[in-house]
Amino acid sequence: MASDTSPISVLFARGILARLALWPALRIAVHQNWGGPQSAQKQRWLAGIIIDEFEACLPSASASLTAFDSHQSTPMHSSHTLPEPDTEYIETMLLQIMDDEFEVALEDGSAFDVARDVVRLWNDAKEGKDGYVKDLEMQADRTKGKMPQYEVDAGSASDWEDSDGDNEDESGSDSEDFGEEVIPQLLDHAKEVPDIDEDGFTTIKRRGGR
Repeated sequence: MASDTSPISVLFARGILARLALWPALRIAVHQNWGGPQSAQKQRWLAGIIIDEFEACLPSASASLTAFDSHQSTPMHSSHTLPEPDTEYIETMLLQIMDDEFEVALEDGSAFDVARDVVRLWNDAKEGKDGYVKDLEMQADRTKGKMPQYEVDAGSASDWEDSDGDNEDESGSDSEDFGEEVIPQLLDHAKEVPDIDEDGFTTIKRRGGR
């Protein structure tokens, strides 16, 4: 439950929501409904998938309990956590999801930039550092109601430009809802991959069968 969620996951979730809100390729795909009428839902689902990948690396409550060697009566710590995803793994996952769910084949390197930032956010969250998260949240807040000029630079979270027009999301989606009110939902349901598509798209298999 969200009330039992690690502070690391909460801080990480804030960063992921903001970083995805700053990814021009995803913003355009959601705004244009390239993923169908559930495009905004897919964006939140993607955030949950990323969060779950890294949460799988945190020791569970049971694993964090001290176990004792029956022969030596000495405490030993048991942990069956998975290795942390690296940039390449997250990049591959992002590319696959963008292709499967939004029919977007990215070749601009932006997925690598997002993946690199995701790993940075996780490392910062583990250390309790929220400076980068707050910076991303400020940037994401400034992008609300604006569409990126994708051809300028789709890769960087800080080096892309917004259009000056008031391009509201005509589909009425809440794709830019990256506030804290969404975090409990993401952390509660990150392990539940919704049956979003009925067109045979590949389901992302998360490590460890979680």
